[in-house]
Amino acid sequence: MTKRFVLLLILVFVCSSTLWARGFLDKKVVKLGEVIPDFKLTDLQGKEHQLSQYQGKVVMIHFWSATCPFVIRYDDELKRITSDYTAQGVVVLGVDSNVNETPGQIKSVAEKRNVNYPILLDPGNQIADRFGAITTPHVFIVDPEGKLAYEGAVDDQGWSDDNPVSKHYVREALDAVLEGAPVSVPQSKSVGCTIKRAS
Repeated sequence: MTKRFVLLLILVFVCSSTLWARGFLDKKVVKLGEVIPDFKLTDLQGKEHQLSQYQGKVVMIHFWSATCPFVIRYDDELKRITSDYTAQGVVVLGVDSNVNETPGQIKSVAEKRNVNYPILLDPGNQIADRFGAITTPHVFIVDPEGKLAYEGAVDDQGWSDDNPVSKHYVREALDAVLEGAPVSVPQSKSVGCTIKRAS
C-alpha cells in the first residue's frame, strides 16, 4: 500500500467524519473556559457519578471504547495518567457512548485490560453530544471551578503508531490546571475511532 493511497484514505475518512459530525455538533454545549452543565451517569457497577459531586477537584473525562484500536493504543498511557494524577487528587472518568457496545462487553473488556478508572455508560450518547465528543479517545479536562480547561487528544502522535510524541497534551494540561496556571494548548484535534451514535 503506497503512502499516497494511505493519505487518500485518511483524507476521505477525515472529510466524511467532518460531514457526519455536523449532524450532532449543534448539540454541543460544553465550551472552553465555561462551566460545564451538570450531568449524571452510572458506571459498570451501578454507581452513579454526578459531575457536581467533584466540584473543587480537577476532573478528566475521556470517551472510551471497548473495541477501538486507538483506545487500545492509549490504554497503558491512560492507566498511567490515572495512577500518576489520582495521587494528586484528579478524578478520572471514562465514558462509553457507543451504541454498538453492550454493558456486558464493556465490563468484560475493562476487566481484561485492568482499567483503573470507572467507565460510565452513556445510553443514547446524550453526554457525548453535549460535549461534542467525536472520537475515542477524546479527552476533556475540567478545572476545580467546573470550567472546561482542555479538550482534544492525549498527545500529538496522530494517526500513525510510528509518529514520535513531542507534546503530551493531557499531562501538560493537568499539570497546568493543578498549578492554577493557564493551559498552553487548551484545544487539540482528537484522533481515533468515531463514536458510534444511536440513530
